Amino acid sequence: METKTELLFKCSELINNVSNSSPVSNTKKVKKQPILIVKDDVDIIKRFIKHCHNVYSNLDNIYYNDTKINYYSINSFHLSSRSDNDKNNKIRETIIGAIINNRIPPNYYKYSLIWKNIKYEIDKYILELCTLNKLINQTQKCEHKAGRKNNYDLLLIINECSSFNIEIKFNAKSVDETPQFVSPMKPSQYLETSYEQYYYDNYLTLLSKEFNLPLPNKEEYLNKIHSVNPKCIVEYQNKYYKGCEKSSKYTGIEEDIKFYNKAKKLSDDSIKTFIMNNNLKIDVLTNYLLNTQTNKVYMLYKNGNIYLQCIDSKNYEIVSYKKEPELKRYVATTKTGIILKILLRWKNGNGIAFPGFQIS
Repeated sequence: METKTELLFKCSELINNVSNSSPVSNTKKVKKQPILIVKDDVDIIKRFIKHCHNVYSNLDNIYYNDTKINYYSINSFHLSSRSDNDKNNKIRETIIGAIINNRIPPNYYKYSLIWKNIKYEIDKYILELCTLNKLINQTQKCEHKAGRKNNYDLLLIINECSSFNIEIKFNAKSVDETPQFVSPMKPSQYLETSYEQYYYDNYLTLLSKEFNLPLPNKEEYLNKIHSVNPKCIVEYQNKYYKGCEKSSKYTGIEEDIKFYNKAKKLSDDSIKTFIMNNNLKIDVLTNYLLNTQTNKVYMLYKNGNIYLQCIDSKNYEIVSYKKEPELKRYVATTKTGIILKILLRWKNGNGIAFPGFQIS
């Protein structure tokens, strides 16, 4: 059985032989010859890969922020499918917090350039933040604040006295590149009339009648619809996802598909018609943006790099807006001339549950 050193030597020797197998003359181009790798070479590489895998698998796991982290968790920083995004967001935020709080085993950085690079980028980000605020970083720690009740992901504390609200965004170098920077719940508080009530009176009643589903009590509906799985609408939600081809609950049954398409159409029609006939309360929305976004510092990750961005609070002071009903949105202009796209949408099934704004 070879030692790690012997395997490393054999692999490096093999790589050198391969890289030097087709020299190029200084005077003329030489056609590259095919590289022959014999069975012994393949066996050496296989044994080395197996050895590395065993080393990585035997590294200590850590438990932090109610999440298990192992050596391979760093793969969450690669682009993933939309269905995995929420899970990977939690892992990424946990890794960033664990690095800041010095909870990652040193061997993770020793054996992985990706782990090492993420730590380097986070350290560089904190140094830049401290420099901007004329701080010398002597101690650092962070607390996780993610969740619908909070408007940022991490509370970063420097030297026990200076704190920063950190919002993490993935796959973007600036806030302009993100699909949204904030998602206000209960959108009707920013509108002159209630969209939820409008939808209940004019569209949910149609859905109920056509598919013979019980119409929920109006008062209960208006109180409970702002959640992921409101009980008062559970029959509608189950039928919706049974008809959605991308859902794991998809049945392929014609009646379910018909319900899904009808709910989607009624949702689109209701939003377009509502926007056409109803106005924004720009003062109320401005206050919300100032209260939740001021003093926030963005940590943006893309292609292995981390970027810092602070936003001028005047970027959130809305002075005017126009309607784009066909695109299901209002478009606002702020004091600094920044354009905010305010999309009205349902977060958990079109016309089914959790209406809200998506602002970008």
